Amino acid sequence: MPFPLKPLLLAAALALSFNVSSSLAAHPHDGPEQGLMQRGPHAKARLARAANRHPELAIVIDLRRLEMIYRRQGNEAAIVAMYQDLLKRSEQPKLHAFAERRLQHAERVAHPEQTIAELRTRIDEKLATLR
Repeated sequence: MPFPLKPLLLAAALALSFNVSSSLAAHPHDGPEQGLMQRGPHAKARLARAANRHPELAIVIDLRRLEMIYRRQGNEAAIVAMYQDLLKRSEQPKLHAFAERRLQHAERVAHPEQTIAELRTRIDEKLATLR
């Protein structure tokens, strides 16, 4: 009596497809909200733990808070002075890179016309390379 191979293969294929589809439903892919900053007590606790492990992160957090306060007051000069002071006082490469990026940002905010002209030039150059 020959062994029924077709029904066995069909049953195996169905079992595999059911197993794969159920595992996909159980673990959906990362949505667009993944990777974005999460809010709430768990996110705050996670950030606090990271700041405890990495003192430079704690400094960056405090600097950003100060920057927001100065910006609300309209005191751009204090922001620039704060980051220039950080460059003078710190020897940490990560803090230096952070301060330089924030100073570049402050420069762009202080001179919007120049920034707009530079961005338009960059857009024109990139469009020319696409043609």
